[in-house]
Amino acid sequence: MAYYAIDKTLTIKELRFHYRDWNGHGWPTLLLHGISSTSHIWDLVAPLLAEESRTIALDLRGHGQSDKPDSDYTFDQIADDVADILSELQYERPVLVGHSWGAHVGLHLAAMYPDRIGGLIMVDGGIVDLGKNASWEDMLAKHTPPKLDGQPADAFREMLVSRTPQGLISPAVEAAIMANFEIDAENRIHRRLPVEYHLRILKTLWEQRLEPLYEKLTCPTLLLPVRWEGRDDADQLAQKTLGAELAEKVIADVEVVWLEKSIHDVPLQRPHRLAEEIRRFIKEQL
Repeated sequence: MAYYAIDKTLTIKELRFHYRDWNGHGWPTLLLHGISSTSHIWDLVAPLLAEESRTIALDLRGHGQSDKPDSDYTFDQIADDVADILSELQYERPVLVGHSWGAHVGLHLAAMYPDRIGGLIMVDGGIVDLGKNASWEDMLAKHTPPKLDGQPADAFREMLVSRTPQGLISPAVEAAIMANFEIDAENRIHRRLPVEYHLRILKTLWEQRLEPLYEKLTCPTLLLPVRWEGRDDADQLAQKTLGAELAEKVIADVEVVWLEKSIHDVPLQRPHRLAEEIRRFIKEQL
């Protein structure tokens, strides 16, 4: 089993993209991270997939160690990036596994290129139509990133430990979170995705409509929303529940499996549970 990834790069239309390759074997599988995250969110899950899939995790445009052009970061643009990368890597009919915003990217790509995608797994994303549930002003108020640039790295690490559910932080989890930042010579952190670009992506999320994309899906689809009874915000959970019901009604070939007692960053919290569902999907659907 390939426990360690090899960091690689490739250039598409003059943009350099970074990805992590676990050198596994089996069905080609591409892991997509959420907004302001990186490929490292998958560091605990990907090694568990290496026996069943040829797994890579990509730093999407603007994120991680990939280039950060001053662009609009639309779903068409991001999906075209991914499609070109899949062609370059000769990944034929891959499984797309997207977390959070990455689920929305995978959904858009599978709807745009139905003949090129073998399967779609959406991990706590691609299920809530944000623009139908909140105004843009509400989105900005709730989702504008906090000011962290310039904060001492050691102080930020201490904050992670104090604010994270007990037992979640391990050296591997801390490393995955810290990968979202660059650390300068004075040991201060700086976001890899500039806040201005984060807000551009947030606007595209708010504008995206899910039902028309659901209607275009032809590949097997697995939705993995998370919930934790007694801890989740009631309104947010209600929105996810309605979204799951809509997906079951509209998507041609879909299964919904709720990940219980799980938080949004389930790839870090419960990697074995998540990997179990991904492996099952590959074995049963492909």
